[in-house]
Amino acid sequence: MKLWFGAVICIAAILAACLPARAGEITVGPHKMCPTIERAMAQAHAGDTIVIFPREDGEPYERVAINVDKAHLTIRGIHDKAGRRLCLSGQGVDYTGQGRMPRAIVQFGPDAEGGRLEGFELVEAHNAEGNGAGVRIDRASNVTIGDCEIHGCDMGIMSGGDGTTFAAANQRIESCLIYANGASARKGQSHNLYLGGTSAMITNSEVASSLDGHNIKSRCHLMLVRYCYIHDSANRELDLVDGERQTTRRLSDAVLLGNIIIKDPNGAGNHAVIHFGADGEFEHNGTLWLIHNTIVTPFAAAVAELSATQTRVRLINNIIWDGNTTEHGQQLVQLAAGRPFSEVIISGSHNWLSKNFGNGPAAANLEASYIAPAGESPPFWDVARGDYHLKANDLHIVAAGLPWSQIVPLLPTTAAEARLPADLGQYKWPLATQARPKFHLEVAGDLGAYGFDVFMRPPKGEAGSESRPATHRW
Repeated sequence: MKLWFGAVICIAAILAACLPARAGEITVGPHKMCPTIERAMAQAHAGDTIVIFPREDGEPYERVAINVDKAHLTIRGIHDKAGRRLCLSGQGVDYTGQGRMPRAIVQFGPDAEGGRLEGFELVEAHNAEGNGAGVRIDRASNVTIGDCEIHGCDMGIMSGGDGTTFAAANQRIESCLIYANGASARKGQSHNLYLGGTSAMITNSEVASSLDGHNIKSRCHLMLVRYCYIHDSANRELDLVDGERQTTRRLSDAVLLGNIIIKDPNGAGNHAVIHFGADGEFEHNGTLWLIHNTIVTPFAAAVAELSATQTRVRLINNIIWDGNTTEHGQQLVQLAAGRPFSEVIISGSHNWLSKNFGNGPAAANLEASYIAPAGESPPFWDVARGDYHLKANDLHIVAAGLPWSQIVPLLPTTAAEARLPADLGQYKWPLATQARPKFHLEVAGDLGAYGFDVFMRPPKGEAGSESRPATHRW
């Protein structure tokens, strides 16, 4: 009887160790409620928060493979004393997707509605097919990935729906650093981000230096990329293409707002900046909205390539600069063979364009846009350090744009679903957004990703990536 009673006490003690001290929160780590992430996941209920603390030796949590199958579950990593994100490593794991093994270090399944992952560094996710991901969103809607650093995986983040209008809706990627992902096994098909489903928004993030494919590839019905720094891709910076039963619907739009988009001048891959159209058998019926972006590319390739018959592009308040290259043949917009350069397909106003981008038929459809003479540069603070703030009251840039209040009514109703801001902001390095200077915006707008501030130069560290060269590859 004493042995039986003692065993009961021991079992009760073990179970109690993994039960939350207060409802809704489970802690993981040394001297915490649960020693392992897997134990905490098994104990969690819908709506709980799992808080993971650094290990005492500072080493990563290794061979992590998390299947999230409960709704509204938050998984939060605690930064260490030096401010580093908590590292989850997949080294040594084959993320096959078979059985209970996910295709990612953290995978949100169809039942993981409203899940959230924040505060982690995710590294070394691989499989034999070359599509092991740091994070995968499998048909789940309202999933948020925030404050994460993802690198060294086959894919950074992957997602997909089921072709309906509800699956994988409102995916949110916020304040993330995603770089140097790719797999040689999938030549040209492994990307920093490969998204599908109903809708996704990427904001306040830096996406850089894909090893093989594109920085951002998407087959979503609706995409919003705002206030991001996107640069140095092995191929295109953004490849926004067709998805079965997603992009064939009307208003399958992409809105790029307030981004700094920079091509690597030494890049050997596809030199186009943005592809909006189709790379498969399905149509893409929508508009690419380019608003308040700063785009720098020296190549004789398109800034925007429209490859499907029902695609359109609108360009408002952008700065598009060729870096004073000696290369010729730049194209603002490239259309599929046989499509006319009409106002229906290409329109917009109030852009600053290098001469080579303003020479072609696409620019003829842009109103009130400035075509700079050869060799003229926008008044950026320090291009060599990746600082694309404006330093001079250049009349072609400051008080020369369309005010934000006049831009919003031009956008389709579906753009409102992507939570466009009431006020225009700008990217703040690292991984944040700040208010855009407004001293002149009462009567007009300005151009590009950064507003001009008449009072001061931006403090060091606040521009795109001014702490390292703009052409740096991770």
